[in-house]
Amino acid sequence: MTFVFAFSKLQYDEETSAPPVYTKHERAEITKTQSLGIFSPADIQQLFDAANVTIPFSLEYSVEVLSIEYYSVDKDDNLTKVSGAFLIPQGTTNLPLLSMQHGTETKADRVASVSPTNSTEGMVGLISASLGYFTLVPDYIGFGVSNMTHPYMHMASIVPSVIDFMKAGKDYASENQITLNGKVFLTGYSEGGFVTLGTQKAIEEQYANEFTLTAVAPCAGPYDLKGMTDTIFRANNYGNVAYIAYYFNAYNDIYGWNRLADIFQEPYNGTVPGLFDGSKTWGEIISQLSTSFSNLINPGFVTSYNNGNEPAVLAALEENTLLDWTPYAPIHFFHGDADEIVPYQNVLTAIEKFTSIGAQNMLLTTIPGGTHETAGPASIYGTIEWFESF
Repeated sequence: MTFVFAFSKLQYDEETSAPPVYTKHERAEITKTQSLGIFSPADIQQLFDAANVTIPFSLEYSVEVLSIEYYSVDKDDNLTKVSGAFLIPQGTTNLPLLSMQHGTETKADRVASVSPTNSTEGMVGLISASLGYFTLVPDYIGFGVSNMTHPYMHMASIVPSVIDFMKAGKDYASENQITLNGKVFLTGYSEGGFVTLGTQKAIEEQYANEFTLTAVAPCAGPYDLKGMTDTIFRANNYGNVAYIAYYFNAYNDIYGWNRLADIFQEPYNGTVPGLFDGSKTWGEIISQLSTSFSNLINPGFVTSYNNGNEPAVLAALEENTLLDWTPYAPIHFFHGDADEIVPYQNVLTAIEKFTSIGAQNMLLTTIPGGTHETAGPASIYGTIEWFESF
């Protein structure tokens, strides 16, 4: 692993005029650990009962939730502080490691490191940890302690924070007498499914000496990001246009396009960045955007894109399309065939592409009639059942 170092100045001793002392930090280094409490199986069950959610598992272990601050790198490879949650089974040992990547979020404090009940993945993490998995839920850049704009759907910006959190988890376990059994699992839904597949790609291509993946379950992710965008732009219609605004706003910043005035129509070209600064919920953002694709996205930009005259935009989408590699670890995709946000075609294209270049050990569970929301529980529970088979 390549480490990036940062130096922070410690207190200067004025009385002795001693020179300032600097502390060296590195990737995956944990700088703060805070317990958010211990949840018994009864506590966890009560949380889901209150939400009218049925859990198809028998919870076994109490779970301690730790809020973790650690170092990773941003898109420019600069060291930055980020956060996440460890969910640790109590009274058991020989644990598998599970990294659970969260789905689309916009409000910076709605993450598991603030409270496990703040996010879907925090809640699901309570289940997986109670079943005996040392569960990690990274916040990503832009959430928790990170004050940067979230680089939505940008692999090179998000994946390092996941891998560094996995490394931090291994180090924490080693230093705190938590025995791991060597099995490593990845899963996530929506953006989390996208990040999960991207993390598998990075691990197998760059970090195979750090982790050997046992199984990976990407759920409802836009793996063919360019193909999906092409389809939306050709149709000049998409019922969930806020998602387009989210990743085009992020890419405009990441790639330095300075094109918001070209991409979005007035008045949205001036207001979009402030909507995705981490201060607003998804509902608040939708209430301040047009729900019409043609009213939000500049028709001239759509025409230019469809005519192939946006090379920088096309290159960025291609860079973040996850079809140019051959997966090795077993993959089980989950997707609803009525998904209106991330079309089902994404998973079919991914499987077809991976099969054509020699990938094996791929499964697909289709949730009949499942929308992006309603397919979630079946995907999550199916993932846990599949992991249990290992």
